[in-house]
Amino acid sequence: MENLSILTGDIRLGRLVILTMKHRVLTFALGLCIATPWMKAADAPKIADFSGVWTTTANIDEFDSRNARLTVSKKEGKWTAIMVDEEGERTDLTRVVPTEKGLTVEFDMERDGQQAIIGAKAQLDKEGELKGEWYAKDGDGFELMKNKWVAVRSIKDDIAGSWNVTAKTDNGDLDHAMVMKKEGNRFSGYASSSEGDADYSNLKLEKNTLSMQMPYGGGIVKIKSKLIANGQLKGKWTFFDEFDQEVATGEWIAKKKTQKS
Repeated sequence: MENLSILTGDIRLGRLVILTMKHRVLTFALGLCIATPWMKAADAPKIADFSGVWTTTANIDEFDSRNARLTVSKKEGKWTAIMVDEEGERTDLTRVVPTEKGLTVEFDMERDGQQAIIGAKAQLDKEGELKGEWYAKDGDGFELMKNKWVAVRSIKDDIAGSWNVTAKTDNGDLDHAMVMKKEGNRFSGYASSSEGDADYSNLKLEKNTLSMQMPYGGGIVKIKSKLIANGQLKGKWTFFDEFDQEVATGEWIAKKKTQKS
């Protein structure tokens, strides 16, 4: 009986060890299942936001270049792009590959029975501009020609709306609102703060650059900035006194307010 008791105890102990091991394996497996999606999300490559309208310039040779309008968008996780050239001809780009620091776009073309691939590959610089090369390849991927290619965000397509502005000074930040309006091909705007509103004058929009001025403290503040990202302007302000002498300058930043649905 004593041997039977010991044997029974050993069997119970063995079952307990097996159950404990099964519990640990199950716990580990569940933990792995929970952790795996998180690990995949953490390891997912970062992609810069290239959505918006861009003005592109492709150099043909030393003396000639071509401009186009490139619209990049993302819908349901898929990136698409449409290019419209100077003659108004539209091309849907069949391959759009964004990364954290650059963008590649391509489309297939057939002429006189010959297949070709036309594309551009560029890197994003610190001012939000894409700089790289356009290229033409034959159907086998052999490079036929290439040259300089640059794309900058089209400020005319993004400027209308309300913006939060911060003007950095030696005495701290000056925050105010900026409201920009578009009527046909004309643009206007004003700055708004607790002290009142002031209209912008000499407002100029060219490619990705905004320049304008406004009255302030008996003098004029001149502002020049670039659209460095979707809904983000960055540049500097400079204050000139009544004698048109430069008195002070500083960083100027604006972020577009999101529209509430």
